[in-house]
Amino acid sequence: MTDDATNGVTGIKLSPGSTNCYLLETDRGYLLIDTGYEWEYRTFLAQLADAGIDVDEIEYLLLTHHHDDHVGFANELLDGVTVIAHEAAEALLRAGENDRSGGGLLNRRVYYLAKVRSWLTPEWDLTFPPVTLRDDDMLVDGDDDRLLRELGIDGTILETPGHTPDSISVLLDDGTLFCGDAAMSRPLWAGIEYHTIFITDVDQYYESWQKILGSGAKRVYPAHGDPFDVERLREHMGAYSDDALIETDPITSRYADFG
Repeated sequence: MTDDATNGVTGIKLSPGSTNCYLLETDRGYLLIDTGYEWEYRTFLAQLADAGIDVDEIEYLLLTHHHDDHVGFANELLDGVTVIAHEAAEALLRAGENDRSGGGLLNRRVYYLAKVRSWLTPEWDLTFPPVTLRDDDMLVDGDDDRLLRELGIDGTILETPGHTPDSISVLLDDGTLFCGDAAMSRPLWAGIEYHTIFITDVDQYYESWQKILGSGAKRVYPAHGDPFDVERLREHMGAYSDDALIETDPITSRYADFG
């Protein structure tokens, strides 16, 4: 399951569900970028075993942001693992639910896709087991060029808000970017144009794209979809505006047709 497209960097891609998780080697073991939903932990362990890695070899867990499909089984890993996250994530993780205080879904196709999913998957309610960070966990505020290097990873943490206020990405020195939901390539057929399906702040989102384009990133590894060339961001810059977002939440309006 080694992803040789990481240009020589030892990286392993695991996909226990709809979220891609990535493992990078450190001086002490592995750093895991994101988890999946709470109910995907068994699948994650099976894929980890297939890759010849024991869960105890994971020493660090970097959370690109607080959403349910990225932190769902984080608590299963906390014993002996140091969490790395943006400082804005601390309260959001403790709340145990996706922050939907602003922004909206990208377009009407995405809205109806989410509505169908909410009918088919009742357990998908945008909540997750609350995560309480500890004194030894590592919080970043802004870009950080030190933390990963101290762990033996040649890379930088970039602050990339817009999808959420706590969104961060990992940029390796070879141009490999693990972006969480700062961009995605699935489902392109829904007209997402490499955007995430939910954006809290469109202006921030495009500022993050501009930062990525100026950072030296070459190949983007999203949490959802296949890797793609960073130039796709330049080609689709400005495709959406705040006015284009669909504010109605298909999860909370699941029963709106009946009342």
